[in-house]
Amino acid sequence: MPPLMSIVMHDFDRYLKVERNLSPATRAAYQYDLQKFKEYLIRVMGAEPTVGRVETPHIKDFLGYLQGDRGYKSSTLSRTIASIRVFFEFCVQEAHIEASPATHIHNPKMPRKLPIYLVESELKKLLAAPQHSDVWGCRDFAILVTLGFTGMRRQELVGLNLDSIDFERRTVRVFGKGSKERLIPMNPLVMSALTASLDVRPATGDPKAVFLNRSGRRLTGRSIHGIVKKYVRKAGITKLKISPHKLRHTFATLLHINEVDIIEIQKLLGHASVTSTQIYTHTNTSKLRTAVERLNGVTGEITPA
Repeated sequence: MPPLMSIVMHDFDRYLKVERNLSPATRAAYQYDLQKFKEYLIRVMGAEPTVGRVETPHIKDFLGYLQGDRGYKSSTLSRTIASIRVFFEFCVQEAHIEASPATHIHNPKMPRKLPIYLVESELKKLLAAPQHSDVWGCRDFAILVTLGFTGMRRQELVGLNLDSIDFERRTVRVFGKGSKERLIPMNPLVMSALTASLDVRPATGDPKAVFLNRSGRRLTGRSIHGIVKKYVRKAGITKLKISPHKLRHTFATLLHINEVDIIEIQKLLGHASVTSTQIYTHTNTSKLRTAVERLNGVTGEITPA
């Protein structure tokens, strides 16, 4: 007989940790979605079901409930579907069931949102905000420059170690989602900022980490988010929701504006699919407009018939 959902959820979490090497935050998101689904099934079935009792209509009804009663947006709904889909694929893999009831569940159409990013003048204001007169100003400047000119994710910056930086080859090695490794070139500004920060870095503290807090421990993701927000305010930038991830958007957008191939941008960002990168092809409408206007001179003067 197939096991109860809660038992398989426990095994599934261990699988995500050991086999998929996913972060605690990602695993928690899976468990959150599955817990909500399990609670819904208990309400409609009267008791916790085994994974073998869950059928496609149950999933569709749950998604309808989330969309209609709970007001879930398409993006949140898609994440929930992904969690359920991967969970039942695991159930099939473990021979708890013969076929997944989520196979024919399709994601809702997603409204295409353009990424929020800083234009070049705003990025310059942000980088001018830190004071270089002390250790922490140098550190903060290096953090902003590294985020803005390497496209690192916040957690990649958190995990950055001293031995990941190769000043001779001008590269930095990062480990992205699923511990996938990639090398990112460093431009002279990044190299200069990191060098200056490391030169005044406290001698005591975590011997591996690049960026330390005042207690000598590795900076957390929350601290880095706070540092970015601090200098956004100081620079007088009024755009909403500027965060470390928006500096990643800025990096990608500037690359696209400067005509870097989309495949190369994908590699630099560490995207698994170019589909994730293609959003940056929609950000430079003024450049496209200029290109189209240039066509006006191609045909010369045409007299309407």
